[in-house]
Amino acid sequence: MEDNQSNDTKESINEENKIKQKAVLEEKPNRNNDKININNNTGIDTNMTICLLICIIGVALGILLEIVNIQNKNRKTYKEQIKSERPTYWVYSAYSDVENRNGLLKHVHLVLGRMGYEKSTNQTPWALLWSHDYPFRVLYPNLHRLKPYQKVNHFPGTGFITNKVDLATSKSKYIPKAFKLPQNKHEFIKYASENENALFLEKHNQHRGVVLKNVTEIDLSSGESFVQEYVQKPFLVDGHKFDIGVYVVLTSVDPLRVYWYKGDVLFRYCPAKYYPFDAKNLDKYVVGDDYLPTWEVPSLAHPYTALGFGMKDVFDQYVKSKGKDPLKMWEDVQNAIAEVFISKEKYIIDALKNYPSAENFFELMRFDLVVDEDLRVYLLEANMSPNLSSAHYPPNQLLYEQVLYNLFSLTGVTEYVNRYNDPNLRDYTAAQHMVSSQKNIAVWGKECSTLCRDNCESHAVCGLCKPCLNNKLRNSLLKAHTEHLHRGDFGRLIPPPLEPTTQISNDKLKLLTETNKLQYLWYQGKCNKDMKWCT
Repeated sequence: MEDNQSNDTKESINEENKIKQKAVLEEKPNRNNDKININNNTGIDTNMTICLLICIIGVALGILLEIVNIQNKNRKTYKEQIKSERPTYWVYSAYSDVENRNGLLKHVHLVLGRMGYEKSTNQTPWALLWSHDYPFRVLYPNLHRLKPYQKVNHFPGTGFITNKVDLATSKSKYIPKAFKLPQNKHEFIKYASENENALFLEKHNQHRGVVLKNVTEIDLSSGESFVQEYVQKPFLVDGHKFDIGVYVVLTSVDPLRVYWYKGDVLFRYCPAKYYPFDAKNLDKYVVGDDYLPTWEVPSLAHPYTALGFGMKDVFDQYVKSKGKDPLKMWEDVQNAIAEVFISKEKYIIDALKNYPSAENFFELMRFDLVVDEDLRVYLLEANMSPNLSSAHYPPNQLLYEQVLYNLFSLTGVTEYVNRYNDPNLRDYTAAQHMVSSQKNIAVWGKECSTLCRDNCESHAVCGLCKPCLNNKLRNSLLKAHTEHLHRGDFGRLIPPPLEPTTQISNDKLKLLTETNKLQYLWYQGKCNKDMKWCT
């Protein structure tokens, strides 16, 4: 029995060992599977990490690119904003190549560019129109609805000044006698018979060109010309006849304000000497495109070129060297020009009735005059859109650009650089008052405090006292104050120079309109306080 039990025990042990061995054998493949699973999981994690990194990098690049795009967009917007803040101008001419920056208006383009203006078109919200031609017929749709800040370099109605025949037939002691033909044929024949030694220039109503003729040679039936008495025995410089070109600016009518450029004057000399005189040789007595410039006139060349004086200065020196005084001559030049504006103002006022405001306009002209051997002054014509091209005479560049710079300063064109030109801007009024305000135009304090205190009609100056001053005149006087501050080398022509005195000359006032009378008294009041306002 023991043996049997022993055998059973052994068998049992053997059986258990077999089971354990089997279990061990079964465990080995399971561990291998675990290793395979671990390896598979590790591969998946690596791929996910790479994908995540790629995504992060992609997002980062996307954000970076967006930042760059925003910065570039902001830079572009800023540049466009800066560009849009620059005032713009456009130019117009029906016949001339004025768009060319190196052409007829080269110096207009240059000066405006230096002042911060950008050339544009009529399709933009422009600040300035520079028209080489009279613009009020062709461009009327553009000009009868101007915004307050827009400026145009012509006044409606100034054709009554710049039209050759209208000016020549004006009554003035400074304008040589002229006659329209055939309308004034009989008056001309009568005048010629009473002045047997008179010679006459036959001129075309519109175009340039003159011919000196005897009365018997003139076509009295012509409808396209007029005749004007010729100024004989002109004053000569080194034997050459010349004309004098004075630049003049109209800034206001009703009240009337006119300035003349004192910085220099354009002198043009005939290329041929006047004597011996020959009417067939136009170079002796007619100033053409190929005139003799100051720097080629022997007596004037050295002080002009080597010493650096202007054309007016060297001429004055020459006149004095001949024992004459040019002071009276220049006073007559001013009087001759002023007389024209006073007589023609009513036509400009009438033309302005078709426009909302006169404040949008200014006008630059050049008045051409001659003097005889006694320095008596004669006014020949006024040029609308005078030549400002130095292509033919490069040394004239400085004159033209200084005229333009002072013109733009006087007329307020330069104000547009500071961006306060738009009445819709909040600071517009403050910007205007910063330059000219009520205290700057207050005058006649004693009279306003006493005589005018209770009655605006009690004294001539009462219309200038603040309670009595109408808005139209107030705005004009504010503008006049600004013009005075910014006029540069322009001298006031109208109102005329004054003397610091509290006395009022009724003789000077009686011929003026009511508005011009009040403006005259305003300048007198400013002159009484500060002599800089007298001239």
